[in-house]
Amino acid sequence: MLQSLVYMSSATEPFDEDALEAVLEHARVRNTEDGLSGMLVHRGGRFMQLLEGPYDAVMATYSRIVEDPRHDEVRLLVEESIHTRRFPEWSMAYDRESDGVAVPEGFSTFLDHGDHSADASRPRELLRWFRNHPMADPTASKGKHRRDA
Repeated sequence: MLQSLVYMSSATEPFDEDALEAVLEHARVRNTEDGLSGMLVHRGGRFMQLLEGPYDAVMATYSRIVEDPRHDEVRLLVEESIHTRRFPEWSMAYDRESDGVAVPEGFSTFLDHGDHSADASRPRELLRWFRNHPMADPTASKGKHRRDA
């Protein structure tokens, strides 16, 4: 039996493309070592991640994320036991500005091309929602949604 969870969070500081590539590289190495797979999506200052793998590894990784000062307002959306991985590789999707430059290993085209899987599970549907939903400014929930004059 494997564990799967999906969380959403807001970034405390803006992530540029170089920072996102560094997150991708670090997370792929660490998650592979821990036996984790899944998908991390960054868009508009927000993260949504599906993690799957051995229970202890999933929960340890989620605990690190909750304590990570780069994440704010971490919300667990779905947690469940699964028999089969939905994402057998770990990948990350984010908006890239580097046209004509080779994509980094583990980069997913999920934001550009969507998801053509027939999987209608709650975790997969949440990722689809995140991709298609117009995101408000992450600071809006803190009352900072008004434009400066």
